[in-house]
Amino acid sequence: MKDKIIKYTKKTLLWTLTPVLILVAGVALFMTLHPTFGDGPNVESLNKISQSKHYHDGHFHNLVKTDLMTESDEDSYSIMDYFFPPEDKNPTKPLPSKKLENNNIKNGTYTWLGHASFLMKTNDLTILTDPVFNGATPLPFGGKPFPIEHPIHIEHLPKVNIVVISHDHYDHLDYKGIKDFAQSVDMFFVPLGVKAHIMKWGVSEEKIIEMDWYENNRYKNIEFTLVPARHFSGRGITDQSSTLWGGWVLKSEDQNVYFSGDSGYFKEFKKIGEKYGPFDIAFIDTGAYNQAWATVHMMPEESVQASIDLKANVYFPIGWSKFDLAPHSWDDPIIRAVKEATKKNVTITTPLIGETFTLDKLPQEQWWQGLRGTRSTNND
Repeated sequence: MKDKIIKYTKKTLLWTLTPVLILVAGVALFMTLHPTFGDGPNVESLNKISQSKHYHDGHFHNLVKTDLMTESDEDSYSIMDYFFPPEDKNPTKPLPSKKLENNNIKNGTYTWLGHASFLMKTNDLTILTDPVFNGATPLPFGGKPFPIEHPIHIEHLPKVNIVVISHDHYDHLDYKGIKDFAQSVDMFFVPLGVKAHIMKWGVSEEKIIEMDWYENNRYKNIEFTLVPARHFSGRGITDQSSTLWGGWVLKSEDQNVYFSGDSGYFKEFKKIGEKYGPFDIAFIDTGAYNQAWATVHMMPEESVQASIDLKANVYFPIGWSKFDLAPHSWDDPIIRAVKEATKKNVTITTPLIGETFTLDKLPQEQWWQGLRGTRSTNND
């Protein structure tokens, strides 16, 4: 009898564990072989990475102590909320937007493409930041863009001369998008370590300039400076902070622009503002926040303060209204940002996705109103 029980137990365990082991092996194989997870740096990049004073113990480090997870008294939030969101979590209908008109994209113009992607044109060159035109995760669920009246795809864009990348998270570095841009874009500016990813996706090494914090390079009379951000990086399970992250200062003869990428609030914004400001316009992370990760993303009120620290003439909130990446309502970032900007007398611009504008005619329509469910926030 005992032998039968043991035999039955072993058989049951085998039938139970086999699918789990197959699933684990499949996931491991997928993460090892699929190109979306990128690649490790070559010898040249490794030499440069090892010389960075921000790199030690096998990882890059922030300028200030930064715990990726912090204590939070906010309501619990789980993956089920992505499948069954509350009424005000996502827009109730497709977002209003502008149909992209390439004839309007001229020197001195800016065009928001959603999240952290925008076009700017200066010196007859079109610069594109953090191009993401697909999902925000490599998984088959979650991270899909919100429905929009006039979706923007890569084929709708004008000729892009330069792509600037802030870090390697999926909602800022799109494998499929980079593959599509690999041959047509003239130059890519990336933080240390990111070069390996985009080389794996078809970008030739001579078209990539890889930089450390406060390093600058000039390309066709435009100066590109990578500046610190308070964040982290990683595309897999074991590569957290193995590549650098940062914001960018983009300076030409007639434009001085700041782009934050993702960042928590820190005093370095003042240093950047003193060293490189004032900025004509600052594109600042204002979305995907929660008290549980309060050191690596800013609350909207902190984003407004960052624009003041940076000495920005115009504050442009980015990182919201394209993906569902945080517990807050989809429009909570802009509601709070407008309220705080008004309180602090900060000039804020709020264009529609796809809308091209100049600094002397800033869009300020509150187009997000009427696109939420019944539950309100404490900031309405």
